[in-house]
Amino acid sequence: MTAQAAIRARFQTRWPGMKLPKRLPPFNTATYRIFSAIWIAALLLAVFGPTLALYDRYTSPGDNSQLMLGARAGFAVAPQDATKVRFTVGPEARAAGLRKGDDIVAIYGLPLPDKMPVTEQVLAQRADDPAYIAMGNLLYGTEKLPFPLTVHSTNGKVHEVTVTTSEDHIRAASSEHGVPPVLLSFIDVVHVIFYPFLIWAAWILHRRNSRDAISSILSLAILLMIGSELPASNFLSSIGVPRPVHVAMYDIGNVLLIAGILLFPHGNLSPRLAALVGISPLLLALSGRLYEAYFLMLLIIAVLIQIRCLRTTEAQDLKQQIRWALFGFTGYATFKAISYLADVFKYSTGSFGGQLGFELTAGLSFGLSMLVFQLGLLVALIRYRLYDAEAIISRTATAAILTFAIGGTFAAVMEGIITGLQFLYPESEASQTIAAMGGAVVAAVFIEPVNRKTHAWVERRFHKALLEIREKVPELMRDTRDSATLDDFLDGVLERLVTGVLSVRGAVILEGQVRQTVGITATEVMRWHEEKKPEFDHNVLDCIPGDHVFPLRLEVEISTGAFGWLLIGPRPDGTIPGEDEQEELEKIAHTLGRSIRIVLSREQDREEMLRLVRIQSERIDRIEQLLKLKHQ
Repeated sequence: MTAQAAIRARFQTRWPGMKLPKRLPPFNTATYRIFSAIWIAALLLAVFGPTLALYDRYTSPGDNSQLMLGARAGFAVAPQDATKVRFTVGPEARAAGLRKGDDIVAIYGLPLPDKMPVTEQVLAQRADDPAYIAMGNLLYGTEKLPFPLTVHSTNGKVHEVTVTTSEDHIRAASSEHGVPPVLLSFIDVVHVIFYPFLIWAAWILHRRNSRDAISSILSLAILLMIGSELPASNFLSSIGVPRPVHVAMYDIGNVLLIAGILLFPHGNLSPRLAALVGISPLLLALSGRLYEAYFLMLLIIAVLIQIRCLRTTEAQDLKQQIRWALFGFTGYATFKAISYLADVFKYSTGSFGGQLGFELTAGLSFGLSMLVFQLGLLVALIRYRLYDAEAIISRTATAAILTFAIGGTFAAVMEGIITGLQFLYPESEASQTIAAMGGAVVAAVFIEPVNRKTHAWVERRFHKALLEIREKVPELMRDTRDSATLDDFLDGVLERLVTGVLSVRGAVILEGQVRQTVGITATEVMRWHEEKKPEFDHNVLDCIPGDHVFPLRLEVEISTGAFGWLLIGPRPDGTIPGEDEQEELEKIAHTLGRSIRIVLSREQDREEMLRLVRIQSERIDRIEQLLKLKHQ
C-alpha cells in the first residue's frame, strides 16, 4: 500500500461518512454553468474595470501625490516615521526653509512623538490621538490649506515653516525632472501593460478545456486579481463597491491560485492536499505582514509538493508539464521579490527621481511576475514547447537566487553602515549616501562569484540533460574509441545524444551508408536522404525547422575531405531542441569526428595487422608443407 493510499484509508476510517475522491472531477453541467457565469462576470470586470479606471485617470487626473507620502505638503516621508523629511518635493517647500533630513517636531504647535509611524494599523489604533489627527490631515487631506510646522533642522536650529498642501508640489517636481505630470497618474499602475496577455491567457486556459477544473480555477484566479487590484479597485470604489469587497475578491483570487498550484496538473486529491486547500481560505481573515507570510508559506509548500511530484513521476510529458509550472512559480516568486524590494528601498532614496525609478521598477516587476506565472501555466496546460523548460527554469532560478542574494547583501551592508555612522556621527547627513555606496560596492564584488556558483548549481539541478551532453558524452567517446567497434561506438554515442536532447529519433550516416539509428529504421533514413539530399557546406550545424524528420543536421568530418552526418530529430511535442542543446551538439560534432577517425584508423590498423598475420600464416603453412615434402 502506498503512503497516499494508507492516508486515504485512515481518513475513511476516521470519517466513514465522507468519501474523498482520488481526483478533482471535471465540472458537471450544473457546476459548469454556475462557474461560467462567475467566470464571465470576472472577465468583464478584468477587461472593463482597468480600462474605465485608466480613462477616468486620463480625463480627470487624480491624486498624484499618493505616490510619495507627504508630497501634498512639499516633502516626502516614510511610513515608518512621518516626522523625518526624506527629501523636498518641488521648489515651494525649499523656499519656505524645509530641507532634507529635517525633523518635524510639531504641527500647529501640537507636539509630535520623536518617531511617528503612519501605517494603516497604527492609524487605526491612534484614530483619536490629536497628533495623529493633525499628521493625517497634513499627509492625506485633499483641501488646499496652510500648515504651520515646527522643524528641528540638521544644523540643530529649531524654526517655523509654513507649507500649503496641494498637488502643485509634485507637479512642479516632475517638471523639474523632465517627467510630464500626467504620467505620474500611471506610474503606480504601469503593470497594466501586461493585462492584455494575462486576459488572453486566462481565456485560453478556460475556453480550451472549459470543464477542466484546474485550468479554469487558475484562469478565474488571475481574472479576480486583475479585477480587484489597482486600477480596477478605483473603478469599483467609484461605483460604490465597499473596499472590504475588493479585498475579499483579491483574497479569493489568491486562495484559488494556491489551490490550483497544489492540485496541478490533474487534480490528484490526497487527504494532505485536501487539508492544505482547506486551510488556504484563512487568507480571508488575515492582513498585513501576517497575510504575506501565510501566503508565502502556502506558496512554498505548493512548490515543494510540485518538486516532489517531479521526482516521483515517470512519464516524460508529465515531468515537462511540472517543469514548466515550476518555471512559472519560480518566475512569479522572483519578480514579486524584486517588486517587494523596490517597494522597500524606495523609502531609502534621497531624491524625487530615485523614488520614481523604484516605483516604476516595482510596477513592472509586479506585472512580470503575473506574466511569467501565466506563461508557465499556459505552456504546461496546452502542452506546447514543454521540452524548453530546463533551459528557461535554470535561467529563472539563477535570477531568483541572485536577486535574493545580492539584494539581501546590499540591504544588510547598507543597514549596518547606517547604524554605525549614526552611532558615531549622530548629526551626519551623509549616512544614507555612504551606506548606499558601500552596499553597492559589496554587492558588486559578490555578483561574479555568486553568479558562477549559482549557475553551476542550477545547471546540475535543473539542466541535467545538457550536462549529460557536455560531460558524459565526451567521456564516453574517450573511453570507447580505443576499444569498441565503430558500430558499438556509434550506438552508445547516438543513444546518449538522443536521450540528452529529448529527441524522438536520431541517425548517423557515414560516406552514404546508414551506420546507426535510434527511433527510426535504416530504410526510412535512406528514403529521407534520397528525398532531402543534404549538402555539406562546412557550417557544422544546420537547423532546418521545416524538416520534421531531422531538423538538426551536424556535419562530421571522418577523414580529410570525407564527411558524414549526425542527424537529430524533433522532441515529442514536435519542437526543435533549444539553442543551448544545439551549441553543445555543435561542440560534440568536432569531438565525434576525431573519435570516429581514431576508431576507423584503429580498425584499419587492425585489419592491416590481421591481413599481415594471415599472409604470414599462409607463408608458414607453405613452408611447413615444403619441408614435409623434402623429408619424404
